[in-house]
Amino acid sequence: MPGKAVGRAAAALPWLCPNTDGLIRLAEAPAGLARPFSVDPVAADVALVLFLLRFVPPSAPPAESLFCSSALCAAALPSTAAAHLQAVPGAWVDPECEVAKRCRTFARAAAPFARRLAEHTRRACGERAAALAALAPLGWLAVAAVDPGTAREPLYDAEAPAAAATQVAIWGLDQGAVARRLANRWRLPEWVASALGNFNLPVAAARALVPDLGSFLLAQFAALETERRLGSLGLTEGVGRAELLAELKLTEAAAETLWSAGAPAEALSHTLDPNPHKVPLVVNLLKMAGESRRRNGAALVARLEDRLDDLHRAVARVGGEADTRARDAKLRALAELAAGAGHEINNPLAVISGHAQRLYRTEPDPDRGEALQSVIRQTQRITGIVRDLMQFARPSQPHPLRFAAADLLGQVRDELAPFATEKNVRIELTGTPAEAFVRADRAQIKHALAAVARNGIEAAGGGGWVRLSCTESDDEFVAFVVEDSGPGLTGSALEHAFDPFYCGRSAGRGRGLGLPTAWQFAKQNGGDVRYEPGTGLTRFVVTVPRSVTLEFLDRQSA
Repeated sequence: MPGKAVGRAAAALPWLCPNTDGLIRLAEAPAGLARPFSVDPVAADVALVLFLLRFVPPSAPPAESLFCSSALCAAALPSTAAAHLQAVPGAWVDPECEVAKRCRTFARAAAPFARRLAEHTRRACGERAAALAALAPLGWLAVAAVDPGTAREPLYDAEAPAAAATQVAIWGLDQGAVARRLANRWRLPEWVASALGNFNLPVAAARALVPDLGSFLLAQFAALETERRLGSLGLTEGVGRAELLAELKLTEAAAETLWSAGAPAEALSHTLDPNPHKVPLVVNLLKMAGESRRRNGAALVARLEDRLDDLHRAVARVGGEADTRARDAKLRALAELAAGAGHEINNPLAVISGHAQRLYRTEPDPDRGEALQSVIRQTQRITGIVRDLMQFARPSQPHPLRFAAADLLGQVRDELAPFATEKNVRIELTGTPAEAFVRADRAQIKHALAAVARNGIEAAGGGGWVRLSCTESDDEFVAFVVEDSGPGLTGSALEHAFDPFYCGRSAGRGRGLGLPTAWQFAKQNGGDVRYEPGTGLTRFVVTVPRSVTLEFLDRQSA
């Protein structure tokens, strides 16, 4: 190629072709390339890393990795590599040429040093800093891919070895100009494109131009030290070393220690001819890998979606069970508290009531007699509250028998009919299968259903309705459903609906023991009471164990 044309040709390369081993890894074990500059033998093949930086789907990789492992498994990667391999016959750097050896030696020293600097300074991601350091001689590699003989000529200039002016005189462009053009044409990520070809920038200029300043400065210092110790490639020409040390807050001793900590890199070995153009099966392998990932990708996505559905259902179920367990634990604790409080209140209340009644019988003054009557009435009211509270806290033991669900709902409707008429609420009985039988304490379950239905009548208001029904929800339970036309429960009301003495209505209009007592009766009969939101109306469900025995067995056991 004519002199000074090689630089322009290098800047127009469509890609740098990776070595055979790297392409095989891309096809067979892509996930292992997530950290290419750690201890992987493919670390010397910067062409493969450049390819991945160009074509790996954008993602948010972990801080310690250069790529996300799942993104490396995309079907498009091996297919794209195969297409480039077929369309571009050259663009490959012989690893045995002089420039490739120098660049490989540089990368094997600079990349680990940059990672150690990152770990020491905590300034940036170590894998990013290592990648930038290894990719620093991109311009040299691109020229070597076009003309290896012309590429090595600047290395032997006795007066200014590898200087930018020497490169321009021989290639027409210096290595930095080639790298900058390739980074932009290949649309490399911004943190890479802004660094490549700019390693000779002073710190002040880099601060204004480079978005990932920490990674850039670490890679720049790693490149500077590597050139000082192993020979110059003209990458960091004119960079102030003292300024970099101060910016990175490094001492001479620390820099020397970090440099000395690196072990010599092993020589790169190839199991096949490193030139993939001479191994025809590489193209077929890449195409097969792409096709396999596309074919299996749909099945994998379907499996993952099914798994996601299962996890969603499990989370919803666990969340619902957790809420139920929390509610049940709270109610059991409140029941214990209520039992203790009821017992302690009853004793002094009996004393107050007894003395008030004795004084009333012997009190001649009408005004004081009226006051004593008021005391007696209030003690009786408190007695009723304590009795209801004790019924919630320590209900009597159930005596389960078999009975028809339809008969029970009919009795609840008849019992509440006068109250519903008084409130101008229509009470309906619908959808009750005649063959539905339950086994429970009839009086307790009737009390529970009546308490829930009474709340519905209160909530529905004048002109509203309450609907009673039951269904056999499964082989074990019969579900009694109480619905009303009321506004439903707010978030706060739902949170406290089963708390004793909580009442959604105005103060003084209810004791708030209906739902807690209904829950207690249902629980000790083996069932439950729950609120079902999202149905467009207020809906409570009381579950009771389904009877699967015959009636004469109940009579024998009674």
